[in-house]
Amino acid sequence: MPPQPEIRGTLIPVGGGDPIPLVKDELIVGRRGSCDIRLDFENVSGKHCVFRLINGVWHVRDLGSTNGTSINGSRLTSEHAIMPEDEIGIADHLFTIDYIPSGPEAFITTHRVFDEDVQEERRRHSLMELAGLDTDEDKPKRISRPSRAPAVIQRLSADEADFDDTVPEHFKQPTKPKPRTSGEDDDFLRLIEEEVKKPEGE
Repeated sequence: MPPQPEIRGTLIPVGGGDPIPLVKDELIVGRRGSCDIRLDFENVSGKHCVFRLINGVWHVRDLGSTNGTSINGSRLTSEHAIMPEDEIGIADHLFTIDYIPSGPEAFITTHRVFDEDVQEERRRHSLMELAGLDTDEDKPKRISRPSRAPAVIQRLSADEADFDDTVPEHFKQPTKPKPRTSGEDDDFLRLIEEEVKKPEGE
């Protein structure tokens, strides 16, 4: 009994149908009977596309077909890697490949998707911040400061400044001494004379 070929993955029709085992590292798909995988549909070209297993990851390349080959709705212009969740369109017939990717390319592809998600998350937060909708309580709140100093600094009067403890001293206007009247001057001189005339010992 001949040995069974190793199955490297399974081509599964989306919406139902018989699964097709992928038993070689390179498989030509088309309408011709000589193709490795024959799809007998009028809109499928004789040699439509080729599947290749490279470093543990399946790839697909269109072979100049009339109705094209696509991945997740995007028509291919070059060879493209296929992940298990990707939908492959051969003309308008959709398939997925059931397999476990391995090798460095699978690692890079997985991390590229992760990086795109991270960038999208950062972009969303940046837009939220720009719109002033960032509500993270643990972030320090920014204090808005004027872009330039005012042209004229308004000084408070002495009475206003005395009642405001928050006003710096250099903003307060110095209090002007009240002018003395002639009567007050006479009283002051009289007090000095009395002090001078007092005998010593008092």
